[in-house]
Parts: sequence; C-alpha cells; structure tokens
Amino acid sequence: MMAPASPRPKGKPESSAAPRSVNRILQIFDDLCSRPTGASLATLSESIGVPKSSLLNLLRGLLASNHLTFVDGLYQLGPEAYGMASAIIAARRFLSFADLARPVMRRLVDMTQETAVLAVMSGDKKSAIYVEKFESPTAIRFSATVGDSRPLLWSAVGRVLLAFQVDHWLNEYMRTVKMVKHTPHTEVKRARLREILEEVRRTHVAVTADQGTLNVSGFAAPIFDSSGALVAAVGLAAPTDRARTRIGEFSAIAHDAGLEISRLMGYRPFIPEKRPRRRSSRAGGT
Repeated sequence: MMAPASPRPKGKPESSAAPRSVNRILQIFDDLCSRPTGASLATLSESIGVPKSSLLNLLRGLLASNHLTFVDGLYQLGPEAYGMASAIIAARRFLSFADLARPVMRRLVDMTQETAVLAVMSGDKKSAIYVEKFESPTAIRFSATVGDSRPLLWSAVGRVLLAFQVDHWLNEYMRTVKMVKHTPHTEVKRARLREILEEVRRTHVAVTADQGTLNVSGFAAPIFDSSGALVAAVGLAAPTDRARTRIGEFSAIAHDAGLEISRLMGYRPFIPEKRPRRRSSRAGGT
C-alpha cells in the first residue's frame, strides 16, 4: 500500500563540511525525487531555501549534463540521474533493510537508553516477528529475542504493521480477530482499536502502554520501500514507569527513525507540482 505523503520540510541549513554547491545539487536531486511530475524554479527555490538566481546556474549545469530535463516549465530528473540511481541500487543489492536499519537502531539505544526492535508481519499475518534488536544497557529493561512474536493489536510494532494494510484485508481482520485481555489495561473494543489504527496511519507513529505486557510501553513507526510499500516497523520498548514521562520524546524519536530508514530504502513521499500558468520553452522559467 502506498504511504500517505508527508509534508516536506523547508531546506535545511547547509553544512560547512562540504562546498555549498555540492549540498545544493544534492538537495535538488532529493527534492525532485518527491516530485516525479517536476518542479518549477520558484518551487525549488522555496523548498530548498536557495535564491532563484543562485539556483539557476546549478540547474543549467545539470540540464547540460542530462541529469535534469526541462519540460513545460518544470524541472524533472533526467536520464543521467536515473542511470546513476540504477547503478547505486545495483551496488546496494546485497544489503537488506535490516542491514540499513542497524546503525539507526544503535543510535536509538544510545539516545534513549531503551531497547530498539525491528519487526515484520508473520507469514500467516497473525503476529509481529522481531527480526533484529538492540537491548537497553540498563539493568531493568525490555528484553527481546530475534524470532519472538508480538500480538498485532496490542504491540506498537504490531499496530504499525496493521495500520498500513489494504482496507479490505484490515476490515476482515478486525471483524474476525479474537479479543484477548493480556493485561488489565488491554483495549478490546473494536471501534476504539480501529480509531487507534487510523491515528497510526495518519501520524506514522504508534504508542502503547501495558497493552500486551504489564509495565511495558512501546513506540513504533513504519518503514517503507522505494515504492511506498510497508516492509517493517522500527520501535522502542521500555518499562512503563520510565517511559510515561518521555512519551512525546520517544514518539518523535521513533517516528524520525522510521523516516530515516525509509529514506535509506529509497522512499520519498509523492509531492505533485501544479503546472505553471505560463509555459516556457527556455530553461529558467518560473
């Protein structure tokens, strides 16, 4: 299922570690990956945060090298850019999404001192299965084992994996799944659970507290591939006593980790570009 497009942030401050023109060229490519229909000079300037006059010379150079094309007033990725992308994908073919996720997961543990997990849907679509984990260094922690299964409706990673399933499958699942009271706090009202899943789909983050296991809280986010299909969920798990004062922080950290891994997988949200009112046959039209 295609993931909902997320609002694109304005251009980030440029690092002094690389020449400004290099950063700007990379920003141009990154922006246009989200705009397959193309973008005008004005749109690129606003999105990247670079003046039109400075941007125009870079765009002309990329047009000359066939890394961009200019059609009906819009800049689009060109044949050389697609060729480079194909070569990069070929070079990365031996890396799985777990390989890409590990550095991000290690950083999650360093930042939060809690356990980071990576989960996929089980083959029978009845549970979430851990495929990678990095445990908290603290004495009291959530302990996970690769291969462990977690209930879909009552774990944060499970709710993420459910929320982005196609509607007809999810409707049938919610109609037939058995409601199990795992703890005194387990939510078993189907209508409320559907509301929760819709919220996960909208915000790209799931939060649970004492749902599947007493005194365990979870925070999870989706991982999408380059086509926008859901492939996994990345999450944090922590004792509820510790997590309850850091809900907003952990939610944001999990969300950003999911987005970062998705970007490493090639995911870019689709941003349609309106056609300019005046069509120009020359590069540099606004």
